[in-house]
Amino acid sequence: MPRATILLLVLALVASQLSAADDDALVDDGHTPPPFHMCGILPGPYAANSTYEANLRYLAATLPAKVMNGSSSSSVDVLAGERPNLIAASASCNSSSSEYHDCGACVAEAFRCARRLCPYSRHAVVHLGGGACSVRLHNWYKRIAFQVSLQVIGVACVLFMFLREWRDRKRGTAKLLP
Repeated sequence: MPRATILLLVLALVASQLSAADDDALVDDGHTPPPFHMCGILPGPYAANSTYEANLRYLAATLPAKVMNGSSSSSVDVLAGERPNLIAASASCNSSSSEYHDCGACVAEAFRCARRLCPYSRHAVVHLGGGACSVRLHNWYKRIAFQVSLQVIGVACVLFMFLREWRDRKRGTAKLLP
């Protein structure tokens, strides 16, 4: 009984490693430049088998098709999920590049590279083929909070200037324009 259990465990581990290596392998044909990538660390990693990862799988399946269905430009922005697992993904293709002729296949490959090169990262940017296509994934929720805080600071500055001008006019010391 213990030998059979150990054998099944070893087979399960080997099979999962082989399938992961097959899914995430990058094509190395000798003349394609390696993908440029950046991984974010600030929002923190996401957990395996989480809702965030399910949203990533959804984007990996739909983003290449949406880029191909774009009529005028080969650039698309897509949101997936709900807060706090909301993901914003952007994909674009450079039509003048000769590296990749199929924009959808290039975006799918860039997405696979992002998942392989930036594992469990909530922010990733990958450019393939010297700029033939690119994919950007980021945590939308954190970005909105930052933008709202900047707007609050701006409104506070305008309110401060208004109160200062009102006080000066009340005292009669306001600087009037000629």
